[in-house]
Amino acid sequence: MSNYGVRFRSFFVYLSLMHMKTEHLAQLPITAPSARPASASDFAWALVAMGVSLVLVWAAAPWHAYSAWLKVLPYTPLIPCVGIASVFIAVSFFESMTHGVETADAMPSIHSLQLGRVAVRLCGVVATFALVAFVYWLLPEYHSDFYEPYWRYLKTLAPLAVLMPVYLLWADRRFSPKSDEYLQFGYLLTRGWKAVDALVIRHHLLAWLVKAYFLPLMTVYLSREMASFYDAILHSGHGTMHAYQILFHLCYLTDLMFAVVGYTLTMRLLKNQIRSVEPTVAGWVVALMCYQPFVSVTSRAYTSYEDKTYWDNLLHPWPTVQLGFGILIVSLMLVYCLSTAAFGIRFSNLTHRGIITSGPYRFSKHPAYLSKNLSWWLISVPMFSELGWSAALRNCLLLMLLNVIYYARARTEERHLSWDPVYVEYAEWMNEHGLLAPVSRWLPFMRYRRTVHPPDIREDR
Repeated sequence: MSNYGVRFRSFFVYLSLMHMKTEHLAQLPITAPSARPASASDFAWALVAMGVSLVLVWAAAPWHAYSAWLKVLPYTPLIPCVGIASVFIAVSFFESMTHGVETADAMPSIHSLQLGRVAVRLCGVVATFALVAFVYWLLPEYHSDFYEPYWRYLKTLAPLAVLMPVYLLWADRRFSPKSDEYLQFGYLLTRGWKAVDALVIRHHLLAWLVKAYFLPLMTVYLSREMASFYDAILHSGHGTMHAYQILFHLCYLTDLMFAVVGYTLTMRLLKNQIRSVEPTVAGWVVALMCYQPFVSVTSRAYTSYEDKTYWDNLLHPWPTVQLGFGILIVSLMLVYCLSTAAFGIRFSNLTHRGIITSGPYRFSKHPAYLSKNLSWWLISVPMFSELGWSAALRNCLLLMLLNVIYYARARTEERHLSWDPVYVEYAEWMNEHGLLAPVSRWLPFMRYRRTVHPPDIREDR
C-alpha cells in the first residue's frame, strides 16, 4: 500500500473513533486503579526550589545597597529563576549518580561520535532559531514596547550559546537519529523531505511554536509582576489591603518564575522534553483565547464581566468580613501558584512533559483552573453591581462564559494527555479519590471518561 493509502486509512480510522458514541466508550473494561501513580516531578523539591527563588527575589530587591550592581544584568528577574533551575538540575544529577535513576545524563552511549552528524544537528539548531527570529521580525505584534523585557531576557541568556556545541557533542552519542528533532531538521535542510520523518518535523515545529509564543509572554509578565511585588512592599500603607496586595503579587510572581523556567529548560538532558503537543485545533483555540494578544479582543468584546465593584470596595464597611474574604482569595491564589510549582521544570501549555500527580494535583486534576476561576468570582463579585440587577446578571453570565472556556481547556487537555496510560490511571483514580469525587457522582460531566486514540496517529515521545 502507498504512503498516501496508509495515511488515508489512518485518517479514516481517526474520524471513526472521533465520532464513536460515548456509550460505546463506556463499554470498555475499566478497572479502578488501587493507587495514585507517581508524579513526574517531586513536589517536595518544588517547595525547596520555591524557597530558594523567594530568597533570591528578596536578595535582588531594589532597596539593598548593592542593587545597582545587579543592573549589569539586562533581565534581573532571571536571578530567582536560576535558583529554581539550579535545584532541579542538582537533584537530577544527584539522583543519577547516587541512586542509579535512569535520567538522561546517565544514558549510555549508543553511537560512536561523528562530527559530521554533530554539524548537521548544529545546522538544525541554528535553522530553528533563525526561523523563530524571522517570525518575530515578520509579525508587527513583536515590534511593540510590550515585549521589551523579552529582548532583555534573550540578551541575558545569549552568552550561554557557547555551551551548545558541548551539548550537541554529548547528544550525538546518545540520541537516536530517527527521533532527534534537531538532527532531523538539519537533514531536512541538507537532504530534503525524503530523508526525514515528517512526524518528527511536525512535532519539532509545534513544540517550538508553543515556546516561541508563550515564553515572551511569561518573561514580560514576570518582569512586571516582580516590579509590582516590590512596589507593594514599598507602598506606604498598612492593614488588610496592604498585606493582600503583597501576597497577591507574591503568588503570581511565584507562578511566573516557574513558568519561565519551564519554557526555558526543555531538554532531554533533564528528561523534561516535550513528549507531545496538543493535536487539535479546538485545544489550541481555547488556550490562546486566554492569552495576549487574543485575550484583549475576547475580553473586551465577549467576556468583560467587571464594572469596578470589587470585593474590597464592597466589604469596606465590614473590616472583619473583608479580612476573611481577602484570606480566602489569597488561599485560592496560593493553590494556583503551587499548582504551577508542582510541575517543577516541566511546565508549559499545550504540551505533555510528564504526568503530575502530587501537590495540588493530589486533590484535583485541574487545581490551577479551579482556583483561578473561583478567585475571579470573589475578586470581581459580579453578582453585585451599582448599575442594578440586570448589569449584575449580565456580569455573572459573562464570567460563566469565561468559566466554560476554561472547562473546555481542561477537557481538551485531558483528551491529549489520555494518550499516556499513566494519565488514564491517574484520572480514573481521581474519579474515586479526588476532592470533587462526591460532586462528580451527581454531575457526571465532571468525571473523567477514557478516550481511545488510533495507534497509527499516536506520537509517543
